Amino acid sequence: MGIMMNRRLFLLGWLFQIRTARLQVEVMEVFLSPDGPSALLIHHANEETRDAFSRWLRSNNGSRISFRLPNGSQFDSRIFRMNLCFGRGLVLTRSTIATKPKDVLQIV
Repeated sequence: MGIMMNRRLFLLGWLFQIRTARLQVEVMEVFLSPDGPSALLIHHANEETRDAFSRWLRSNNGSRISFRLPNGSQFDSRIFRMNLCFGRGLVLTRSTIATKPKDVLQIV
């Protein structure tokens, strides 16, 4: 019985990971440099995903991730949890990203 429960928990965790990998986030602020790195301050895209995004952000602090822009293009970055700003993430990129506040990005 214990093995069966572990399999269920594993599968539920795997399914949850797939669901959160498709989270959407909203851009709050954009910090651009004409020739180099950019930064985006992000948070959950809607109230329904707030808790899932918060959990995802805590477990992915400092991770390399990819985002899909509204125009379909994708970029790689690194994300950091803002400790003093609950539910906010700071996304650092190596190049300028064509996005603006209120854009909704998808975590891929």
